[in-house]
Amino acid sequence: MFSPVGNLPPSVYWRRRLIVIGSLVLLVVLVALTVRAAVAGGGDDGPVAAGSGGPSPSGTTTGPASSSESPSSSAPTSSTPASTPRSTSKSASRSTSAAPVRCGKGDLAVQAVVGKKSYDVGDRPVVELQVTNTGSRPCVQDLADRQVVLKVYNGESRVWGSHDCEIQPGTDDRTLPVDRAVRVSITWSGRTSQEGCKGTRQRVGAGTYTLYAQLSGKNGKAAQFTIG
Repeated sequence: MFSPVGNLPPSVYWRRRLIVIGSLVLLVVLVALTVRAAVAGGGDDGPVAAGSGGPSPSGTTTGPASSSESPSSSAPTSSTPASTPRSTSKSASRSTSAAPVRCGKGDLAVQAVVGKKSYDVGDRPVVELQVTNTGSRPCVQDLADRQVVLKVYNGESRVWGSHDCEIQPGTDDRTLPVDRAVRVSITWSGRTSQEGCKGTRQRVGAGTYTLYAQLSGKNGKAAQFTIG
């Protein structure tokens, strides 16, 4: 195979062989390049195919997908009501902690108050119970008629009592601010009375009288006035 056969010089045969071998090598290279280009081209087509397939799903999700996603997008909306009870419970706990409590007897300063220091015989004196919350926070006190007792004395003699002839039923809960006086007023007829509204009621005469006040069993400071 490698020994030249023919009438031509050996160099001619070697050149021909080199040309054939070179042609074969070039052909192999061309084939390899073609195959590589084909493979590379096939790889590029993959994403293109995926991209070409992409518009179809995207076209589908443009409408229905957005509406189908609305429940998940409304999740924050559903979480908002979930947070509302928490804020409500906080406000509820604050209002509960800040809500006034019942007044204790030690929280109250009670005293009797008279509209004027002096009245004429036949006048209808205004007598009052004044209560002041001396505690550290507002408190609730029932100021209904059955809790408020006013009595008038002339010396040691009991002249009149607010519960002698009538006691109004019911309750009258009021929130008493700290260090603010609240008054309950009664207009006294200026006539005597007895417990159970017994006996004849007579007009009181001239003299010095003392008004006593009591709130829910707590005695207050008395007040004096004159009738003359």
